[in-house]
Order: sequence, then structure tokens, then C-alpha cells
Amino acid sequence: MEIRPAIQEYLTYLSVDRARSGQTIRAYQTDLDQAVQFWAGLKDPPTDTSQLSRDAVRAYQRHLGQAGLALSSRARRLQTLRGFLRHGLREGWVSDDLAAHIDIPRISAPLPKPLTTTEARLVLAYDHGGDEPGLRDAALIHFLISTGCRISEALAVKRTQISNEGRLVVRGKGSKERVVHLTPQATEAIRTYLSARHDREAALFLNYDRSSTARGKRQLTSAGARHILRRVRRETGVEALKSPHVLRHTTATELLTITGNVRLVQEVLGHANLNTMQGYTKVVDAARVAAYHELAERLAKPRKIRGKELPAP
Repeated sequence: MEIRPAIQEYLTYLSVDRARSGQTIRAYQTDLDQAVQFWAGLKDPPTDTSQLSRDAVRAYQRHLGQAGLALSSRARRLQTLRGFLRHGLREGWVSDDLAAHIDIPRISAPLPKPLTTTEARLVLAYDHGGDEPGLRDAALIHFLISTGCRISEALAVKRTQISNEGRLVVRGKGSKERVVHLTPQATEAIRTYLSARHDREAALFLNYDRSSTARGKRQLTSAGARHILRRVRRETGVEALKSPHVLRHTTATELLTITGNVRLVQEVLGHANLNTMQGYTKVVDAARVAAYHELAERLAKPRKIRGKELPAP
């Protein structure tokens, strides 16, 4: 099978059978196109999947290693290629298990950088104003911290999903559904926002930009949400508020600190693999260690009893 049609068939499989998002499909398309472009420059370029060889795969690996790419970018491109080659082997397009010869660079995942409890309280307490956009901003931040949702999940929520029970179903990665809960404060913020609206739009969070309204695109976009948080970061001085995902990290670490239940937090966030929770566990563990160090320092300070200074233990 020719390589480019094979790639399109693989992407269709990912979209239909594996329910991968459009953004993921586009990223895979770009990664695989770059591999094809590299092979086209070889002395004997493969044009059919049956012509792909260990040498062609190894040559591409060497090329990525010499291209000066970040380790994470190199790993992602090789993972994409490995997925394609494994699918090709299952479909009979590739005769040899070429994926077995791909070495993925090991990457130590960076630790999540959540807001501190004090910073989260400051962000939640910020007064956005009483107009519709301000009430929306307050409702959005309460929603994100209450549920731990990804920004894409939050923006897909419809106003009719908000109930007095404070629970709703969101659709996450791979179209998997899960139940999330709203705190009473989040429910109140959302109710206040909805009561101020006089439109019939289905989306819970609307875009109030004039150009967007003129085009009939009223649902808030992820770019719009990031713009809101940049303003809040600037006006509150909470520099750690760099993206909507920071609020998701904040929810996870706060819940883990309160409950100590890793599996519960996994279910709240909608992570398929328990291993993805290791980062949050490390953050919480580090906070505990820091607290014990602070306790030791407090106990080690000189103390006075009846005016006399006692030596440190």
C-alpha cells in the first residue's frame, strides 16, 4: 500500500475506532508527514509501506537526533511513527515488526505546578465585576477549580447540564464520560451568571467579543479562557496562574492533600492510567516534607521561659 494513503487510513482508524480528537489527529498527521518528507530525500526513497525497512526507520531516528529537537518533540514523533508501523503490521501493510526497532527517548515528566492554597483562595475571591462578562469569568474559574476539568471539557458544557444537585457529566479524552461535581460556591457563581443572561445560547460559557458575536460564534474559546486568566494573573499578582491547566493541577493536589486517595483523584480528573498521578503525589509529598522541616526549624529556635533563654535542643 502506498505510504500516504496508508497514513490517511491510519488516521481515519484513530478518529473513528479510537475516538481521538481532531487536534490529536492533526498532530499525528504533521509528525507522519515529516517522516515521509525525510524518506523522500533518501537515495532509494520508499513510496510503498512494503518498501519500508529497518534502515529507513533507523535513518529517520538518526535524523531526529541530529536535528537539535527538544527531547519531548523527538519522543513524540517517534511514538507517532511507532503507532503507525504497529498498525501497518496488524493490517499486513508491513511485513516486518519495524516498530520494535524504534527507541523512544526517556523523558522525566515535569512535576505539576499548582497554585498554593492561599493563591487559589485569592483567585476565587477576586471581584470580576457585576456585568455579564465579569460574572462569566467568576463562574468559569469556580467551575474549573471545583471540577478539575480540562478547559476543552469545561467549554463544551451546556447550560442545561447545570442542576441543583451540583453534578454533571462531561466528555473527556477518547469521548469517555465521567461525573464531576460543583461546590456550592461554584453552583452559586454559575447560577448568578445564568440569571444575568437574556440569550438562548446553549453554551454555558459565552464569548462577549464583538467580532465573535457578529459571526454568531458565541461559545467561549480556549484562547478566550486563557485571555481571562492572563488578566486575573495580572490583576491578582498570582504569577503561577499561567494557563487553565494550572487550575486542574490545583484541584488535583488539593483533593489529594485532603483525602490522600489517589484513585479518587484519578477518577475526578478522568485519567485512564494511575501512573499519571505520580506527579501530584510527589508534589503533595514534597509539601509534607517542607512542613516537617518548618516544624523542626520552629522547635530549634531559642525559647524563653520566665525571661531566660533556653538553648536549642
